[in-house]
Amino acid sequence: MDSPIKLIKTYASFVKLAHTVFALPFAMVGMLAAYAVPTGYLYIFPGPSDTGNYPGSFDQHVYFSWVTVALILLCMVGARSFAMAVNRILDRKIDALNPRTAVRELPAGAMTLTQAWVFALVMAVLYFGACFALSPVVFALSPIPIALMLLYPLTKRFTWLCHLVLGASLGLAPVGAWVAVRGMALVKSGISNRGGEWLTYGWRADLFGNDAISNGLGWQSVTEPLPWLLGGAVLLWVAGFDVIYALQDDEFDREHRLKSIPARFGRRGALWISRAMHAASAALFFAFVWVLLHPAPVGGMDTRQYTEVAEWVWAAPCVMLAGMLYQHSLVKPNDLSRVNLAFFTVNGVISVAFGLVFATGWWAAR
Repeated sequence: MDSPIKLIKTYASFVKLAHTVFALPFAMVGMLAAYAVPTGYLYIFPGPSDTGNYPGSFDQHVYFSWVTVALILLCMVGARSFAMAVNRILDRKIDALNPRTAVRELPAGAMTLTQAWVFALVMAVLYFGACFALSPVVFALSPIPIALMLLYPLTKRFTWLCHLVLGASLGLAPVGAWVAVRGMALVKSGISNRGGEWLTYGWRADLFGNDAISNGLGWQSVTEPLPWLLGGAVLLWVAGFDVIYALQDDEFDREHRLKSIPARFGRRGALWISRAMHAASAALFFAFVWVLLHPAPVGGMDTRQYTEVAEWVWAAPCVMLAGMLYQHSLVKPNDLSRVNLAFFTVNGVISVAFGLVFATGWWAAR
């Protein structure tokens, strides 16, 4: 029997746990953006000086909760581990035929099929349990990412658009994190005077600081455009680098009648399609930051809206653009020797950097 440490290493390798870094920072950015953008406001009219009423805007933000952060992390780990496990299970026979993938745990015999299914089911329980604990809205929507993740390994059998399906499954991560925060929870607020200086800042409450609980936006949070801009950017970013990764298997895919953009359009055509995806992705990343820093009015009055994030978060989409440009400089149609550098190292660095810029920008503005 394998030792516990060896078993953990086997499972971590089976689902490429280290690759969670590709999607996790974007889920965290979706979560922080949900905290940063006001959910609404109250306008306080001037009153007698002895009543404690202050004129100005009373901007409402979702109250930060470490429990919510932990549950979102569990959702991400559970969903992605489930997706990778099912992918490996469904592709085990194909992986056994491909010299590049024959060393994976199932075709190599390092793990049994039963062990793989048990692991997948445990991760599914973890994911759905965390979604249930977050809110009814999140739980009601939770089957959608799982359906996409189950669909992805099958799409390569019938369409070269499989890369976009993978991108969509990861692009839903920041949208889900946004809905998890704004679809429920407590709200905090601040009151500003005519000069715009904060007079109070804390729990959403009455003007005298008495704590009060307020519902989130519920299903309305799903229709807000901001997280979908980030989700679309992640979708195209993931699809674009998955096309680059698939260059390694273009000949194998044609031989075994599997579908992919490199198998359909050749290496040169695939690289141009990947570039177009990444150009559109960069545009959406910049659009996301612009909308984040310019929230739409949430009421009928012309009241100041506060976005709790520093202006220098503009550095985040610049990091993504620079990383994608460098990524494409590494791979040529006749030279795939640096595909792993472009795929693993560059993607990992820019996604973490993107997340860190937002985390520090949000923290600095609180």
